[in-house]
Amino acid sequence: MITFNRSQVIGAEFPDGETVRFNGIQEDHIYGMEIQMDIRIYDGEILKIDGNMKRYTNFVCPSAIPVLQKAVGMSLKNDGWDKQVMREIGRKGCEHFAEIIIECGRCLRQALMSRDLTAALSEDPGLDQGQYLKNWEETHP
Repeated sequence: MITFNRSQVIGAEFPDGETVRFNGIQEDHIYGMEIQMDIRIYDGEILKIDGNMKRYTNFVCPSAIPVLQKAVGMSLKNDGWDKQVMREIGRKGCEHFAEIIIECGRCLRQALMSRDLTAALSEDPGLDQGQYLKNWEETHP
């Protein structure tokens, strides 16, 4: 019998040609956290971040929300970015928030690939998607 279940859901949208906006949610029966953050596409820099705690266990948990601002200016394309997020956000604020940010960062490449594939399909509905994605991988190291 399963007694614990945690889900993370990451969504991405593109408010303009230079920015990706991630919405990340982490839910289980104890915690409910979400973040929204804007990332500059070309260098992966976090431009803006907001967080919300719907459910938490300790009265000090909401004090981690302002700590999220330490993420502004971090680049999700730098080596060790995930360790920096865990150190600055997870240890000094909330590990759950850090986990959501890290998962969003891991989705950056896939979000860009999806955006580009959608645009290519709108131009050519008969596009060979497999070949397109293979070419995309080769040209986006």
